[in-house]
Amino acid sequence: MNLPDQALWDAFQDGHQFRTVDGRLFEMARQDAGTLVVPSGRIVACDPLQCPGCEPFSIRVRPGEYPLRVAMTADDLALVMVRFRQGRPSRWKPAVPESFGVDTASGCLMDYRLARLLRRKAMAGEYEQHRHQLSDPLERGRPWASVTVDDVGGANVFVFRTRDGHGRFPSFYGYNATGRLICLITDMFLNSAAFNGPETAGDLA
Repeated sequence: MNLPDQALWDAFQDGHQFRTVDGRLFEMARQDAGTLVVPSGRIVACDPLQCPGCEPFSIRVRPGEYPLRVAMTADDLALVMVRFRQGRPSRWKPAVPESFGVDTASGCLMDYRLARLLRRKAMAGEYEQHRHQLSDPLERGRPWASVTVDDVGGANVFVFRTRDGHGRFPSFYGYNATGRLICLITDMFLNSAAFNGPETAGDLA
């Protein structure tokens, strides 16, 4: 990413400010967003209103339930974090796959098994009910929601509006100094065009 590593973490500190290359100032606000239930230990990021993607991130975690955090700029959701353990990351690695594409101004995180189930339903023409379940909270103006669409080990879909609508959005894993995995962050803000000019690093507040 074309930013100082600590920017990903600083974005989740209430009141932290970023300045874009055109001079706009954004102040961040962190919110707790419930949990992501991951029965398979593998996480998928995709556009939930298209045929759900099934390629999971390459890192497998212990199956379980993990806290979710969101970083907001005013009413826009800017970044999403899945927190695997306490501590502050000291280094970052791009996720594999590095990004996911969005055509409907909405993205999501979910368990791999659930993604496979929903993809099978989409391919069989049985996805419309789930599409409405996932889109309704966002159409009512909420920036994010946790939605249970089927009983697959209690897995949920964490659906969210993607800042600036459609595009491709990267994800990063954060590790501590001993190499233990701390978090997964999906970024719709810091890697936008507003920060990717030649003066990006110098323009961070």
